[in-house]
Amino acid sequence: MSYDAIVFDLDGVLLTGYHTAPAVYREATRETLADFDVTVEAVPEELVNPDDTDEVRRFCDRHDCAPDAFWGYREHASTVLENERITAGEREPFDDVGVLMELAEAATLGIVSNNRHGTVRFVRDYFDWGDVFGAVRGRAPTLAGYDRMKPDPHYLGQTLDDLGVDPVNTLFVGDRRSDVETAHRAGTDSALLVRDGDRPVGQAEPTRVIESLHDLKPLAGEEP
Repeated sequence: MSYDAIVFDLDGVLLTGYHTAPAVYREATRETLADFDVTVEAVPEELVNPDDTDEVRRFCDRHDCAPDAFWGYREHASTVLENERITAGEREPFDDVGVLMELAEAATLGIVSNNRHGTVRFVRDYFDWGDVFGAVRGRAPTLAGYDRMKPDPHYLGQTLDDLGVDPVNTLFVGDRRSDVETAHRAGTDSALLVRDGDRPVGQAEPTRVIESLHDLKPLAGEEP
């Protein structure tokens, strides 16, 4: 089967690094605590990598600060710090992203990431991918946005709408089982990218497994 649209995860698929480093979130949280005049002995882990936003709300309730404003500041600070790391060369595109221009000639391309939307847009512009991707989307810098991260299909569904493509004719490419589950929930096929030979654990089974983005070339556009 070939696809009219191919949508990519960002971290670990197009950009080196599994995700934003915890050190970035820890420093962003430290800056946020200072700005909101909250004094703690150490940066709380539930603010660095919360399991859910209820943890953030409970912390803010204890320290009498507005959770939405607190979280928005933390997300913005994280984006600034992460974008600086990318500019410094600490995270770079994988070598096989060179195939994107060829894929874009045959199919509509997009990005959907759990990373913050500000960083996803920055990556698109910094690496001059604007002509390749018809739509890019990361998580909104809000508590509700955090709750809608993959495997929730919310952002993938929005991106398919932006691209004007049918989920049935779309392939979602990711490097985690949660990406595969996201694709299933959104009604798209899935490609699990396994560059190092070791498949990530999980129950969601992908439509196909690929070892390089070059493996997508026969899948883009109309079948011969």
